[in-house]
Order: sequence, then structure tokens, then C-alpha cells
Amino acid sequence: MMLISRFFENHLDDAKISAEELFLFVEDHEAKLKTAGGTPEQVALYRGLLGALTPLFAEFDAKLSTRNSLLATLEGDTISKDDALRLFRATIRQREGRVRDAFGKGSPEYEEFFPRGLTEYARARVGNVPQLMDRVVTAATRHQAKLGAELVAEFTALKTKFNTAREGQVDQKGSVAEARTALATARLALELQVSRNILQIAAAHVGTPSIATQFFTQSLLEDPTRLREEAPPAPPAG
Repeated sequence: MMLISRFFENHLDDAKISAEELFLFVEDHEAKLKTAGGTPEQVALYRGLLGALTPLFAEFDAKLSTRNSLLATLEGDTISKDDALRLFRATIRQREGRVRDAFGKGSPEYEEFFPRGLTEYARARVGNVPQLMDRVVTAATRHQAKLGAELVAEFTALKTKFNTAREGQVDQKGSVAEARTALATARLALELQVSRNILQIAAAHVGTPSIATQFFTQSLLEDPTRLREEAPPAPPAG
């Protein structure tokens, strides 16, 4: 016998159910509630459940759209930051020759730009790029009489481009985190209401489990790809 306490659980609280899968499941359930018929008492029950579900579903929908929009923007900011980093590396590699021609490799002036050679820039990561950019801007400014003001402008533009993209990415990460929290709150409220709907509809049709498919399409909560991956192996032939 199944534990009675299981009826009190939130069965939609499952990490394997994505927000998008939950959306489709509830969207389908809401549509079925709108058209469900029966006795006057049953219809009244369905309309009451619908009235409780609809605002919670709308809130979940809004929070899901906000999260997805912010994630798309974050992806764009990440691409911009990565592009700025690649451009910086490429420019440093190209401009090393100008510094070498002007001062000679191994000279004190050259060492201001490349104390660890080009390898340091080629392996640069997000965390140390600002320091490297500050270094080349400072060095180019100090020696602009020989290297030209345009080199200072070029390095400064690269620094600005990277910092702007990086700051945008960091700010967007904060916004995404807030959106995820808001979505989780809206999801929980929706899950609990759908669980109530399941129990109350079941209570109105105890002994007739086939009625469930008139209100719920459980397959919408199941990722077909995941099911294929988790399917047991076929028995040996013969």
C-alpha cells in the first residue's frame, strides 16, 4: 500500500522537470480545465480550481520570460567580453613589433610592456586582463613621443571596450540571479496549486483513474531524450 503521506507531497518538486516542461504541462492543464464539463458540482469545482490556477500561472509565465530574456542578454554580454579579450590579445601580438623596433627587445622600455614576453598576454584570463591593460596603456602613454599617440588611443579603446563588456556581464549575472530567485518563488506557488488541483479532481473521481488524462498530460513533464537515455536495455533475442 502506498504511504498516505505521499498524497501530501509536492510531486512537481522535481529537478528533472524543467521550467519549460512545467509551463507546457500547466498550459495544457489550464486549457483542459476551461473546457471540462460534468455535473454542476463538478463544473463549479473545475472553475474554482481554474480561478486559483490562472493568476499563479500568469505570474510564473512572466517570471520565466524575464529569466530567459536576461539569460539571452547575459550570453550576448559574455560574447562581447570574450570578443574584447581576443581583440586585446591579437592587438598586443601585432603591436609588439612596433615596441621592439622602437626600443629593442630586452631593453628597459620593452620590459615595461613585456616583462614576461608575449606568452603572458596569450594566456591572459579575465581576472588579470585589467592589470595587463593598465600596464600597456601606462607604458604607451609614457613613451608616446616615440611610439605615437595613436598607440595610446588604441590601447585605451581596447581597455574601455573590455571593461564595459565585463561590467555589463557582472551586472547581468546579478540580474539573472535575482530573476532565478523570483522564478523559483513563482514556481513553488504554481506547483502547490497544481498539486491541489490533482488531489481535488482525483477526490471527485475516486475509483476512475482514467479520468486523469482528461485534465493532465503527464508526458509533457517527461523529456523524450532523457527517457530514451534512461530506457532499460532490450532483452536478448531468443
